[in-house]
Amino acid sequence: MRLFKNKLAWAAPIAVILIIALFSVNLFAQGNPKVRNLPVALIVNDEGTHVDAVQSAVEQMSKGTDGEEPMLAFTKEKEENIEDLFDDKQYYAALVIPEGYNDSLQNAVKNNKSAQLKIYINQGYNMTGANFAKTALSGLVTQLNNQYSTNFIKQMDGQQIDAAQAAVLVNPIVSEEKVFNEITASTANGSAPTLMAVPAWVGALIGGFILFLAISNITKKENLTRKQTLRLMGGQVLFGVIIALFSGFTVSTLASIAGINMPSYLLVAFFVSFAAFCFFLLVSAITAWIGKPAITLFMVVMLLGMGVLMTPLEMLPDFFVNFIRPWVPIRFASEGLREIFYFGSGFYTGGSFITIAGIGIVGLVIYLLSIFKPAPKQND
Repeated sequence: MRLFKNKLAWAAPIAVILIIALFSVNLFAQGNPKVRNLPVALIVNDEGTHVDAVQSAVEQMSKGTDGEEPMLAFTKEKEENIEDLFDDKQYYAALVIPEGYNDSLQNAVKNNKSAQLKIYINQGYNMTGANFAKTALSGLVTQLNNQYSTNFIKQMDGQQIDAAQAAVLVNPIVSEEKVFNEITASTANGSAPTLMAVPAWVGALIGGFILFLAISNITKKENLTRKQTLRLMGGQVLFGVIIALFSGFTVSTLASIAGINMPSYLLVAFFVSFAAFCFFLLVSAITAWIGKPAITLFMVVMLLGMGVLMTPLEMLPDFFVNFIRPWVPIRFASEGLREIFYFGSGFYTGGSFITIAGIGIVGLVIYLLSIFKPAPKQND
């Protein structure tokens, strides 16, 4: 058949394989994630043999098993600093040995009162990472509790005990959990910032590409002077502002209709608009220099980036950490919205805001420099 001899026809299955492979790359990021070195704070407010036992268990946990890296990486901190450290996203959780823990455990059976360890959870940092850290710390407390329970029961062998003592013998150590930067209800289990950041990128991508095509048609039909070209570019930037505002307010409106619990409709709308405009400038800059292939490039970046947006850094393979994550601009919009949703931030969200603004400024400069790009030769 003639079709089987056509080279373009054979390009179809090859293209399908490449596209599916591209979509499937994220399976490597999320298919079987291994948690490694989740940063956790250790706060020690007491001393004694029982405190040393907790620290010994923490040290053992920090070594990992079977030659693999440990799930948690502990660092000693002071309790008065922990809230600021959580706000700075330094730790997913903290294990606190409170003052009086040693004496409380020593006299647990006598006083009919269990000793208490505290677990602080930085939920807003990343719900997945915080839950892994919480589960691991709860497991550590359970392990300590079982060891002491076995020892206390042996010590009480043959003695008469009442119901209150029995409860303490079974659970001589209990944990108290406290959540910081809580993920509020109706925010898609902490995914709302990412789900609202993606449309900012998509809007910038589609808007930038359509305007690129419109300007290309104008420049093909007319031989513009540099001044006219600059005026045309100014019009494109102005259109970018309009597209960005449409993107931001559309996202916020749809989120409101969907029942997403936003801290402020206008704040979220303007931040998404700001991110969309900066992304638009980046898209416009690259398309101005390399043309239509830029759209393919940005689509690839978006597809590869989807796997890293909601996954903690410590759960990603090294390839994604070193070669994919640094090149995904959407994550800065996601991080900025996370600051607004869960950390009480205003329009200025710190590092993420500065990075997004930097992307916009660099994009604008590169776009304006494209005026010096040699014009393509016109066919007679």
